[in-house]
Amino acid sequence: MRGAVVTVGAPAPVPAGVAAGRRLVQDSAALAMGQAAALAAAAASGLLAARWLGPQGRGQLVLALAVPSLLAPLAAGGIDTFIAARSRLDADLPERAVAVLGLRAARWGGAGVAVATLAYGLAEGLPAAVVVLAAAVALVRPTLAVVHAIATGRDRVVAVGAALTVSAITQLVAVWALSAGGATVGDFVTASLLGVVAGGAVLVPVIGWPSSTSWAVLDPPRRRRVVRFGRTVVLGDALQAANYRLDVLVLAAFVPVAEVGVYAVALTLVEVVWQLPQAVSRSLLPRTAAGEMDRAGVVRLAAVLAVGLVALSAAGLALTRWLTVPVLGPDYAAVPSLLAVLLPGVLLVGATKPLAAWTLGQGEPGRNLRASAVGFVALMAGDLVLIPRYGTPGAALACTLAYALTAAAVVAQVPQIAGTGRGSDPAEAGRGARIEEREQ
Repeated sequence: MRGAVVTVGAPAPVPAGVAAGRRLVQDSAALAMGQAAALAAAAASGLLAARWLGPQGRGQLVLALAVPSLLAPLAAGGIDTFIAARSRLDADLPERAVAVLGLRAARWGGAGVAVATLAYGLAEGLPAAVVVLAAAVALVRPTLAVVHAIATGRDRVVAVGAALTVSAITQLVAVWALSAGGATVGDFVTASLLGVVAGGAVLVPVIGWPSSTSWAVLDPPRRRRVVRFGRTVVLGDALQAANYRLDVLVLAAFVPVAEVGVYAVALTLVEVVWQLPQAVSRSLLPRTAAGEMDRAGVVRLAAVLAVGLVALSAAGLALTRWLTVPVLGPDYAAVPSLLAVLLPGVLLVGATKPLAAWTLGQGEPGRNLRASAVGFVALMAGDLVLIPRYGTPGAALACTLAYALTAAAVVAQVPQIAGTGRGSDPAEAGRGARIEEREQ
C-alpha cells in the first residue's frame, strides 16, 4: 500500500494495562512462592513441635511467640506501608530519608515489643531462656518488615520472595539441626530467630542500607505527614492483627495449655489459605496507588481469587481429615473440625484483601481502620461469650463471625471511594499536601 510503512520483525507494542497485569502476576507469583515457602517452614516447624513436644510444649511455643506475632508487624508504626505504597507517589518526599525514618521507628518499636514479650512470657511461667529468645525475635522482626517495604517500593518484589524462601529454608534446617539431640521449645524459637536474620541478610545488599545522615533531609512537616499516614494504617493493622491472634491469648485464660496447642495447629493449617491473597494484595498495593489498576479490575481480581480460595480450602480440609490423626496422633483429633469452622471466615477475608489493598492505595487508610474495628469488636464479644462456654470451638466460631463482618465492611466501603488512582493524574503533584489536609 502506498504511504504505509511496515517494520519487519518489530514486536507489537504491549498495552499498558496488559503490561501492568503481567507484572502483577509475576510479582504475585514470586511473592506467593516465597510466602508459601515461609508458611511451609512455619507449618512444618509447628507440626514437628506438635509431634516432638506434645500439646503442652506446642502450647508453650505458641504463647512464647504470641506477643511477637501480634505486635512485631505493627512496631514500625505503619511507616513500612507508606514506604511500600507511596514512596513513588510523593515525589517531594526523599525516599531514602523516609526509609531511615522507618528503620528508626522499627528499632524503637521492636525494643518495646521485646520488653512486652519478656513481661508476658515470664508472667505465664514460661522458661526464661525461651522468653529471652522470643524477645530477640520481637526485636528484629520490625526491621525486617521495613526492609521488605523498601524492596517492594522499589519494585523488587521478586527479591522479597527470594528472601522469604531463604528464611524458610534456614528455619527448617535449624529446627532439624538443633533438635537432633532431643527437641525443646527453645530449639524452635531459635530456629525462628535464625530464619528472620537470614531473610534480612538476603535483602540488605539488594536495597542498600540507608545512611543515617539522610534523616536531616526529612524536615518536621514532612515527617509528620508520614507519621500521620502510618498512624492510621497501624491502628487498622493492630485491630486486624488482634482479629487474627487475640483468640489465642483469650483461650490461654480459660483452657489448659494443651488445648491452646491443639487450636494452634488448626491456625497453622488455616494460614495456608492466607498466602495467596496476601501475596496478591502486597503486590497490588503499589500498583493501585500508582493508578495502574482501577476499581473494576480489582473487583474482578477479587472474584477470581475467591474461586481459587474455595478450591484450595476444600482440598486442604479433605487432606486434614485424612492425615491429622495418623501424622500427629489422637491428641489432635479435633483439628479438622476446628479448621472447618475457621475456613468460611478466612475465605471471606482473603477474597476481600485486594479490595482492602485498593482502598489503601487510594489514600484511604481510615476506611480499612473502620472495617478492622468492626471485626475487632465482634471478635472480642464473641470470644468473651463463646470461649468460656465452648472452649476452642467457641474461639473458632467467634473468629469466623468476626472475619465475616470485617469482609462485609470492606466490601461496603468500596463504592464510596472515587477510585481515580493517585498515579493516574500527572497534575497531582501536590497529592501529599492534600492527604495531609484531609487527615488534619
